[in-house]
Amino acid sequence: MNSELNAFLLGMVGVPLVLMGLIVAVYGGETGGILAVIASRTPMLLSGTNDFSSYSGGFAANIIISFWAMLLSLVFGCLLGIGMIAQNRPLRLFSSFVMNVLRNSPWLVVLYAMLYLLPFELRLFGATIYLSPLVKAVFGLALPVTANIAEVFRGGVEAIASGQWESARALGYRRLQILRHVVLPQALPLMTPNLMTTYAMLFIGTSLVVVTGTTDVLSVARTVIASDGEHVATGIYIYVLFLFFVFCFPIAILTRWLERYVRG
Repeated sequence: MNSELNAFLLGMVGVPLVLMGLIVAVYGGETGGILAVIASRTPMLLSGTNDFSSYSGGFAANIIISFWAMLLSLVFGCLLGIGMIAQNRPLRLFSSFVMNVLRNSPWLVVLYAMLYLLPFELRLFGATIYLSPLVKAVFGLALPVTANIAEVFRGGVEAIASGQWESARALGYRRLQILRHVVLPQALPLMTPNLMTTYAMLFIGTSLVVVTGTTDVLSVARTVIASDGEHVATGIYIYVLFLFFVFCFPIAILTRWLERYVRG
C-alpha cells in the first residue's frame, strides 16, 4: 500500500503543480487574472449554475452520465457475458458477435447514432417520455462499455478452475446455480480491478457527450470562453483537465492496490 500511497501523493501534488506551471508559462503576468476568472467560474463548471442551485450540468453532469451508463453497462454486460459462456452454441456465437461489434465501434460514432436514432419523445401507455440529450448520451456510452464489461465477466468466470464446476455438478447444482453460488463469489474479486479501470475509461469518455448537446463540463467551458473571451480558453481547458484528473487518478491508484491485493 505504501507504493500506491506515495504515487497518490506524488500525483495529487505534482500534476497540479505542472498544470499551474503551464498556466504561468502561457499567461505570464496575467496569471493572477486568469486564476480569478477560473475561480469565479468554478461553480458553473462544476454544476452548470453560478450558485450551485442545481447539479444537472457541468462536471456534475459528467458524473451523473458515467454513473447511469456504468449501471446499464453492468446489467447488459453481465447478461451478454452469460451468453458468451453459454453451452448453447448459437447463443454463444451471437453473444460473441454482438460483443465484438460493440467493442470495436468508435464511441463518438455510437453517440452520434444514438442522437439521431433515438426519438426525442416516446409514448408508452398514454404517457409521454422525453429523451433528453443526457439520456441519449447515457445510452450512447453504455453500449460500447457493455462489450468491455461482458469481456471482463467472461474472463473472470473462465479464470476459475474447471474443477469448481465439476465439484458443484457432482453435488447436484445446475449451471446457473453453480455460476451464482460458486463461481461468481470467487470471480468477482478478480473482476473488480478491471471493472474500476473500465469505469475510469468510461468517465474520461464522457468528455465526448458534448456532441449530443448535453450541458456537460466541456459544453459549459465553451460557454464560459464565449462569454469571457478566447484569451481564457487555455486556462479554462487546463482547469477542466485538472477536474478529470482529480476524479480519475484516485480510481487508478485504488485499482493498482486492488490488483496487488487480489494477486497477493
